[in-house]
Amino acid sequence: MIRFILHVIILCLFLTQSLSLFSKTENKLFYDAVRAEATGDLPLAVTLYEETATIRKSPNLYGNLANLYCKTEKYGKAVLNYRRALLLDPANRIIKSNLDYALKIANIDSKNSNFSSYLNSSSVDFWIISLSALFWVGALILAFLFFLGWPMIRLLVPTVIWCSLLGFIMWMVDMCSENRDLLKRELIVFATDLNDGNSSVRVPLRRFAGTGSSANTYVLPGESLWLTLTDDSLPQTHQSKGEKLWYLVHSKNNIKKGWVQKDSFGFLIPDEKEKRNN
Repeated sequence: MIRFILHVIILCLFLTQSLSLFSKTENKLFYDAVRAEATGDLPLAVTLYEETATIRKSPNLYGNLANLYCKTEKYGKAVLNYRRALLLDPANRIIKSNLDYALKIANIDSKNSNFSSYLNSSSVDFWIISLSALFWVGALILAFLFFLGWPMIRLLVPTVIWCSLLGFIMWMVDMCSENRDLLKRELIVFATDLNDGNSSVRVPLRRFAGTGSSANTYVLPGESLWLTLTDDSLPQTHQSKGEKLWYLVHSKNNIKKGWVQKDSFGFLIPDEKEKRNN
């Protein structure tokens, strides 16, 4: 028993020390990036911010990284990181304003972006709770009125109103869930090894997965695209010998469609997909 307690204590001390070291490394990278930015070494600052982003996620971190990409005229990556920041802090007006600016410079219509509405993916839990509360409150009120002796014809109006509200909120839950699924498949394209601030730079969506294939259509850096899924609900991918991974993607209205290489875009939600597919 004493040996077991000693092992537990040693394990706890080890975990505490590891977490402390992890936190120090994370903070050091972040503040090194801040110092590099302050001294004007923007490439180093970008590298350090990107490295920090693999360890932790925060609106401040993504916002700083997006600002640097704006300064270096890489508007595709700027839009990507502003969008990531807003996912963590949807009410941040400064980030929204900066995103609008980046979208304008990149010639992207901000109306096509999915980041601020009652139907966004982050609202689904609110609508589910509202649905549950409305159901039970309405059921209790109707039951109470019934036991008070209200005739059925008189109960018809509140029952219709109650059912209509339930139907409306169920629709809201369905729409939010659909937007959440879309968010998981959304990606932002950017030009590789080029200055994507140049309005003449476009990213090709190819007819087939391969650099030798002709372009089916083109998109601007900063545009949103969505993964095409297989029948098993997995991303449709292809990897030729000696080439990087390719993804079949499409625009929201399915007008634009084609294959894009992995290093030409970033997932809006980076964790699962990027770790699994890298």
